[in-house]
Amino acid sequence: MITISRITYDDLNDLSNLYEQLLGKKANFEKFRDKFALINSDKNYTLIGAKDDNNNLVGSLLGIICQDLGGDCKPFMVIENVIVKNNCRGRGIGKLLMSFIEGIARREECYFTMLVSAFSRKGAHKFYESIGYDNDVVKGFKKYL
Repeated sequence: MITISRITYDDLNDLSNLYEQLLGKKANFEKFRDKFALINSDKNYTLIGAKDDNNNLVGSLLGIICQDLGGDCKPFMVIENVIVKNNCRGRGIGKLLMSFIEGIARREECYFTMLVSAFSRKGAHKFYESIGYDNDVVKGFKKYL
């Protein structure tokens, strides 16, 4: 059985390994730990993880609530760094993570959630479409600085 909960300091080694899988490079663990402390102390950030029966971290994502001045001034949520361990994909873990974070967004009265995915990640795109994300609504742009 998979359980979804907030990431804790005890999860950081496993989380670092997941991010290495996602990004293809190892994190500077000291900076990683410092950034986690910052994120963990900010109520607008929600970093969650999926754990298997053996308490192994097999997936994670980050949700960030952003305030907005448009329309009814409702916040929205950006979802970032969605990752499920390669050998655990296809078991509904990503769906559980996304459902959990969307529940938080609803409780916080967010108007919508949004995410970007690398153009080459076609499997991820099919997954997002299967859970209701429409790729025809907006066009994403990203500029690395």
